[in-house]
Amino acid sequence: MNLNDFESYIDRKILARGYDYFENNCVVSIKETDDNIYEAEVAGTELYLVNVELDGEANIIDTQCGCPYDMGEYCKHQVAVFFALRDMKADHPQKDSDDLKSKISLGPGNKFFVLPQGKARSIEDILSQRTKEELVGFLLDIAAEYDEIKQRIELNFGDTNDAEEIKKSIELIRTFFNKNSDRHGFVAYGDTYEAVRGADLVLKKARAAFEHKKTLHALDLTLCVIHELMDLLENCDDSDGIVGGAIEENLDFIKEMVEEEEFNPAVKEGFFNKLMEEAANKRYDGWSDWKLELLENCSTLADIPSLRNRLENRLQSMLDDEEGDSWSVNYFNEKVFQIRYNMILQNEDEKAALDFVEQNLQFSSFRKMTIGRAMQSKDYDQVIKLALEGEAKDKDLPGLVNDWREYRYKAYNLLGKLDEQRGLATDFILAGSFEYYKDLRSTYNDEEWAVVYPQIISRLEDQKKFHSDIYTRILIEEGEKKKLLEYVKKNPSAVESYYKHLVPEFREEVFDLFLKYIEQVAARAGNRRDYQGVCAIIRNLKKAGGKDQALEIKQKFSIKYANRPAFRDELTKV
Repeated sequence: MNLNDFESYIDRKILARGYDYFENNCVVSIKETDDNIYEAEVAGTELYLVNVELDGEANIIDTQCGCPYDMGEYCKHQVAVFFALRDMKADHPQKDSDDLKSKISLGPGNKFFVLPQGKARSIEDILSQRTKEELVGFLLDIAAEYDEIKQRIELNFGDTNDAEEIKKSIELIRTFFNKNSDRHGFVAYGDTYEAVRGADLVLKKARAAFEHKKTLHALDLTLCVIHELMDLLENCDDSDGIVGGAIEENLDFIKEMVEEEEFNPAVKEGFFNKLMEEAANKRYDGWSDWKLELLENCSTLADIPSLRNRLENRLQSMLDDEEGDSWSVNYFNEKVFQIRYNMILQNEDEKAALDFVEQNLQFSSFRKMTIGRAMQSKDYDQVIKLALEGEAKDKDLPGLVNDWREYRYKAYNLLGKLDEQRGLATDFILAGSFEYYKDLRSTYNDEEWAVVYPQIISRLEDQKKFHSDIYTRILIEEGEKKKLLEYVKKNPSAVESYYKHLVPEFREEVFDLFLKYIEQVAARAGNRRDYQGVCAIIRNLKKAGGKDQALEIKQKFSIKYANRPAFRDELTKV
């Protein structure tokens, strides 16, 4: 597969999505880390890392993406990078060549979009040269063919009242849902990005309404988007978090409105009432975080006693409904108390807020606030006391225990309690923290450290929960290459990570480890992706200096796996 013809090898739906990502500048960066080896960042649901290796003729010989997509050989992020690489390499396009255009079929009917390899005219330039009649005729044609285009035109340019706009918004959102669902109404993994596009368009309408001071209508539009998306959650595979992320985006916009709008009393109360009503809806059963986000916005609006009383009654009712002492119940209760704290902070004096925090140290967020104030006032003994209490209370929550220990470590350091600091740093190291290894090292001179660090290595080797990452990092830091080699011998896959540290001292041993590991992985390989993985390890063997060994194993596999044409094909690319 070559950069100039990769379209022929990739599913057209993934191809179209990848081009959409490329066209919308989602390929954030590309850097060449070695000859013809590229590392790119692509903005999707999060920032994904894509690696592409080319040969001298621009053949794509290896490519990987950090996203969870596993429904095909290539994902949209990889495709976006292919387009970007081709665009980057096309320095001198020839105007008369048919190769200047790459066509991607979008379905039957000869519908194509064209990717110019040179500088393209912008859509604005093209449209600006058309007459009004031509543009109207074109829009009518595509509106007749595509329901979503027709609905977008009606929504954006139709002369409708607010209620009608809500209705048309719901229709548009559902059109995108239906277009991307199967005959049972289910939206599969990989189709959710397209399915929520209608919801994104309506959110833009909500933002426009807010900018035009139609605040309550903007809220109604946003809530209708949330309703539809929550219904979609029940009928889709949202493994990528696309639908949940879209809901969060709408909730964030509600928060923006609350924080930015200068409400008159009537609009403020109307906004408050709508949010209270929304939070009471049964659709939020099981989605307590979203319900609490709505009520948190209510706390910002509740600047008069009557509104605060209504919200407080609702919060108390919710607390009464939660029973037990599970993590989820405690988490929910803490969120409710944070809303109460916000109301006190906004409407009462600082002393009342401080008193409320100190009365509720059972919640970690309030304990952290109190520790922060003790740090500011340099009351480090109080920090240690609060942190130790937190460790005892949250002994079954490793993340929180770690937080309390970090506070305690800072306090020991600031108090100059070196023995306590060293003891706690050692605990952190044994739990897998390399940062504290460096910190601990700085508290000893070289002679002392030569005695201390072997003890740490020994304790790491002896403990049941073996933290391999910090163990190997310490070995590398201390130049313990023999021990590192022994570790790799026991963990063959680690040769890919550590061969650079072992060559040239243990050159032949590294090559032998590579060959044994490659044999093991090849024996388990059963599809093209597995074969590509084997070939990637062979390439690393070549990078380590084992070109002859790589050639030997290629030849061996070509004979041994002669009945696996896909494997032999991948071997030819190494």
